[in-house]
Amino acid sequence: MDIQTSSAVFWTCLKAVSIWLLSVLLAVPEAIFSQVVSMQSPQGHRDNMNVTSLNCVPYPLSNQMHPKIHSVMIFLVYFLIPLTIISVYYYHIARTLIKSAHEMPGEISEHTKRQVHFFSIQHGVVQ
Repeated sequence: MDIQTSSAVFWTCLKAVSIWLLSVLLAVPEAIFSQVVSMQSPQGHRDNMNVTSLNCVPYPLSNQMHPKIHSVMIFLVYFLIPLTIISVYYYHIARTLIKSAHEMPGEISEHTKRQVHFFSIQHGVVQ
């Protein structure tokens, strides 16, 4: 296993900071467009009393398309895109592990077997 160089550590830290900055940027619209609205409870609630409560809603109530777009974006940004990225990285990890398993020291490859056989024929060693 190779020891990481300082440039590898730098790139790892840069990727981590980039992920955090992207997360903050994706959270900004939630903070900007959310609003506090007062909502009254329906009639017949709590012994026919009118109850008004303040609720934080993540999007304007006037636009009906915004909640649909918001739901799709949440699905993409928080589920589908990370799942795709993680899948790609797991694929690369699996490919690296499979490749390194073929190059394990102690495993005799076909090339090594041919070299041993050629050596034994040249030096008259009987097998």
